[in-house]
Amino acid sequence: MFEVDFLAVGKKAGDKCGDAIALRFVPPGSTQWAQVVVDAGFQDDGKALVEHVNTYYDPGRVDLAILTHPDEDHINGMGEVLRGLSVEKLWLHRVGSHGGVSLGAADAVEELISIASEEGTEVFEVFAGQQAFGGTLTVLGPDQAYYDQLVAEQVGGVSLAEAARKAAVAAGRSIWDRIAETLGEETPFPEKEVTPRNNSSIITLLTVDDNRLLLTGDAGVPALSRAWDFAEANGLAGELSFVQVPHHGSRRNASSAFLNRLIGPPGQAENRTAFVSVSPGCSHEHPSGRVINAYERRGCRVIATAGEAKCSVNGVPLRNGWVPATPLGPMVEEPETED
Repeated sequence: MFEVDFLAVGKKAGDKCGDAIALRFVPPGSTQWAQVVVDAGFQDDGKALVEHVNTYYDPGRVDLAILTHPDEDHINGMGEVLRGLSVEKLWLHRVGSHGGVSLGAADAVEELISIASEEGTEVFEVFAGQQAFGGTLTVLGPDQAYYDQLVAEQVGGVSLAEAARKAAVAAGRSIWDRIAETLGEETPFPEKEVTPRNNSSIITLLTVDDNRLLLTGDAGVPALSRAWDFAEANGLAGELSFVQVPHHGSRRNASSAFLNRLIGPPGQAENRTAFVSVSPGCSHEHPSGRVINAYERRGCRVIATAGEAKCSVNGVPLRNGWVPATPLGPMVEEPETED
């Protein structure tokens, strides 16, 4: 049994995208729900996560909170989660301890660690191979050597140049205005450059019963490929039943070749779910129609938050007042740009 909730980060056109995720499951040999939060969006999203856990989960507690990486749309709400719930453990990367002390993100992480200490939450820095709940949840990436490399690239200024590029991306049309009539065949597309900070995202695999759920943060193809190498080398890889579309469906975080490896080639029957966290009218590449269509061609029902919280359940009744979500369906594949 499991439930995975993606809260609505960005509820109207023009709002920034972000991740605020809650999930719970019953580990093997246990009769109690394990409750986990992965990222917490902006400050108000952290408050919404607290309310969500208290409303739909066993109230007042979180066994594990995971900060995938310290971008504002992932970290800013985590302090609210630590203050508003009894959080046993917090997993993150302490970027300042890896040579990134000059980065603004280092201060944000240290502030979060200070809040955790005040609230009695144990803090752990985790890399590939870290497990929890008897191996039900495993960190697939990054490994420490790769993380150190990514921090060095940020200190070298790579992420600052990329941040300037991202700031110039204009808001796009409503996600619903980009729905197409037909899916069409795929023109294979390569990976694109992703910021070192996004590639440093903690990538986790949850294995419950025979279901594998992959949470990706904002990781790009190089980080995801390395993580899947680890999964295959350690007997953890296999058919996925649920996958988070990384970085709000950005074109930069996918390629045909990697999706063939992770999910399989186009033409599969619909047999898995993919969630993408987006605001109703985010930038033109969040989500990319090319990326959404690629997941759909590989048998994924792609569900977008687009201003509403969405839940994927297995072995759990549908909640009162919740209705089945409508998949996105085919999307317009906008022309490729340098952005």
